[in-house]
Amino acid sequence: MQHDVIVIGAGLAGLRCATDLAAAGLDVVVLEARDRVGGRVFSHTFADGQVCERGAEFIDGNHSEVLSLVADLGLPLAERDRTLDPGVTMVDAGGRAVPMHLHANLVPDWERWEHALEQLAPTDEFEQATLGDLLRELGLSVMARVMIGRDIRTEFMLPPEEVSQRYAAQVVSNQLSGQRERFRVVGGLDRLASGLAERLAHRVRLGTPVAEVTPATGSVRLADGEVLVAGTMVAAVPLPVLSRLWPEMPLELGAVGYGIGGKISVQYARRVWRDYGSDGSVLSDRSWGHLWETTDDQSGDAGVLTCLMASHDGAAFCALPESQDRVVNETERLFPGARGLAGARVHTDWTNDPWSLGAYSCFGPGQWAASQAALHTQHGRMWLAGEHTDGFAGFMEGALRSGRRIAAAITA
Repeated sequence: MQHDVIVIGAGLAGLRCATDLAAAGLDVVVLEARDRVGGRVFSHTFADGQVCERGAEFIDGNHSEVLSLVADLGLPLAERDRTLDPGVTMVDAGGRAVPMHLHANLVPDWERWEHALEQLAPTDEFEQATLGDLLRELGLSVMARVMIGRDIRTEFMLPPEEVSQRYAAQVVSNQLSGQRERFRVVGGLDRLASGLAERLAHRVRLGTPVAEVTPATGSVRLADGEVLVAGTMVAAVPLPVLSRLWPEMPLELGAVGYGIGGKISVQYARRVWRDYGSDGSVLSDRSWGHLWETTDDQSGDAGVLTCLMASHDGAAFCALPESQDRVVNETERLFPGARGLAGARVHTDWTNDPWSLGAYSCFGPGQWAASQAALHTQHGRMWLAGEHTDGFAGFMEGALRSGRRIAAAITA
């Protein structure tokens, strides 16, 4: 079957691109392997209406494309304050959990670290060095290195030694220009994806995995053997997935790092952590990593704690069959009485999801400079879209910006 444009992937990048192309009058089809749209934007609604995010969760204050889409779809936002509060944020190290401010050197060292990050720049000068190098140069206390290492894993889904200073500078500079993690979409972030998909209607084909792409001829072979052909193709899937579909994918694209891990969210009948003077935020030296309340802006007696398992230790923990029980047991250790209140659980392993094969891009030493030309070049009839192709790599903002940019290039 012949189309003007075939878009592979119904995440935010693919949906944004296809929506703009359809509005320009082009015959476009979106192929999505899953039985839902949204990709790594994936919300879950509990029986009582409370919501947690299985993937992306927050919107920064300068995410203009995301906020524009929110306004366009008429979706309500919940605003929040991401400022770190050392009095209620718990540090769990050596089997003992106490508020951060009780560690004498931790807060000053944390401030030194944040200042050092702000001095980095997204230039070639910082391309080869890693955040691990920066940690060593600062000579921080052991506790600070443990907790900052956990925070790095939370942000980048990889350890400090695998994150280039150049890429970290890009992320930090974006965050400094707009309040970090300022908004959530009321009712779930996947309303962004479903809103775009509704406009595309029949143009989105769910449950349609692609087996192989041939950019030179614009042909796409589906898993069921059907072949589609288009004058232009847009690959809007993560690079590890694309590498399985495109045998000739350039090596510099295959080398781009991807964060790994997942999330477990547990709903508790009562927000017992508040009895202990905590807001539910815990940074741990254990492999489950980072805990926070994801319903702090939602009503009801119940509350949901989300556990982010990031980087190599977190990804291994996430894949364990007993990981959900272990998260509940760890929460009981932190907040005695929680286990008896634990109810519904939601488990998402992005590392082993065959249509993601990771959380989001994270460029290691040398990878940003080596990949940029290939990321922004048309390969035969195929363009690349997705968060990994944008200056806001790793964020929904980057996905939407890339989709709009590629649509503009095609219609031009």
